[in-house]
Amino acid sequence: MLPFSTEFPLIPSDNRAAFAAEVVAWIRGMQHQTVLSSKSEAELDGANVHLRSHTGEELRMRELRTGDDWTAIGIRHDLPDDLGRVWRTECVLKRGAAEGGQDLVRLRTQCIATTPGARLDTPRKPYLIKALLKNGWGARDHPFNVTDQPLWIENNDTGLALAKSVVLGEAAKWLPTVYVSATGVSSWFISQQEIEKLAYDLGGVAHVVVEPDRAFSFHLRDKTDGRNAYGGTVGLSVPGQGIVRQYYLGWQIADGKELAAAIVAAAVTLRSQMPAFGWDWTELQEQALRVQREREKDSLTEAEWNQLHQEQVDNLQDKVRELEQQLDATPAVSIGTDEAEFSTANLVHRIGPEVYRGEISDRLRFAAKTTLSPADQIGLDPRSKAILQRVVDRLPASPALEELSQDLNRATKDPKRVASELTTLLARHGYSEKSDNKHVRLEAKKGVQGLDSITLPKTPSENRGLKNLRKQIERTLGITKLGD
Repeated sequence: MLPFSTEFPLIPSDNRAAFAAEVVAWIRGMQHQTVLSSKSEAELDGANVHLRSHTGEELRMRELRTGDDWTAIGIRHDLPDDLGRVWRTECVLKRGAAEGGQDLVRLRTQCIATTPGARLDTPRKPYLIKALLKNGWGARDHPFNVTDQPLWIENNDTGLALAKSVVLGEAAKWLPTVYVSATGVSSWFISQQEIEKLAYDLGGVAHVVVEPDRAFSFHLRDKTDGRNAYGGTVGLSVPGQGIVRQYYLGWQIADGKELAAAIVAAAVTLRSQMPAFGWDWTELQEQALRVQREREKDSLTEAEWNQLHQEQVDNLQDKVRELEQQLDATPAVSIGTDEAEFSTANLVHRIGPEVYRGEISDRLRFAAKTTLSPADQIGLDPRSKAILQRVVDRLPASPALEELSQDLNRATKDPKRVASELTTLLARHGYSEKSDNKHVRLEAKKGVQGLDSITLPKTPSENRGLKNLRKQIERTLGITKLGD
């Protein structure tokens, strides 16, 4: 089971007590907390706080001071439940660790078994993140504010440059970015309300960027060599890598709500797996204990030395347990057939590359529809007919199919540019140029089976000839009937 973790910049603050107050308010808001009382709150001003209630709930708070000022502050909160588990949340603020002198906060939440056989659940994003963003702590992640609101891109050069940087992974550093492409003018597969909820759910985990319209997609495609998400597809972009995953309505995702839920789950998992630049609780403990040992080495009694040594041992044991949990959380290689294997990525891996995103889905839908036509004549059983009918009814044509059709239509408008336009377009859809004499000959790339070669005339043609050429290419690609 993978712990939840994230980190992002905060506005610089000299006030240590302000951050501690956010933590106290967060814990006080918990329905079943018992660790904070009027008596215990008087102990929260120390540099090394440890509170424990009669229920086993614990709160630790540690401050690291170098010289006359504080460098970092962190908390670890353990909340036991009735199922033999402890819900542990760690939060460490490190001053000046992000660009421009911004502070950096790292948060981790995990579910820990305290009794044999306890069922471990995936931890959720702690409400502390929502409280920090609501109270204005979020700082800048390059062009983005760390917030729980979506960024609606404008259709201008600035917006295009920003979208390009997202697609190529050059925009943000600390958080991944969810890119919502448009299906029309101010229209998307998920509603505006669902987009706003998506951004709220991903506040402090991922930025949410929304494309203005389809025309913007076409300009962005040219700027990114077709690497952008488009036609309603939602892309997940990783800092330094660009878009690594894309989500759209298909056999796995039926509607906008399922699409949003899948994106939240993927973004949370992705952010939890990203490298850590901030400190976890064990790192803060290690640094604080080292500073304490060096500062007080000449004044500590034997009992104090023993206590300090025991704290270091306990901290190392915590670190070992965390590493063991990370190893346990690493997914094993799936053997056999399960629901996860019937995914787009696995089908592409097993069958071969797609000419466009969603091609396999479209062809399965077409095959199901074609099989249903003579179902009675070929003696197809009722169960098979029912399954195939559900495939037809619930598997929409992929957005990329309509996009490809529109691209072919645009590429065959100008007789003087038809050869170069089509060569560039088809290079993104399974073809490569083989010869350049009187005609341009395109052949299917290695691994792309079932595609005949395409010959493009280099001399201008009349409009009727261009229309026939487009239809011929559509037939060669086998997409003529896929959208029906």
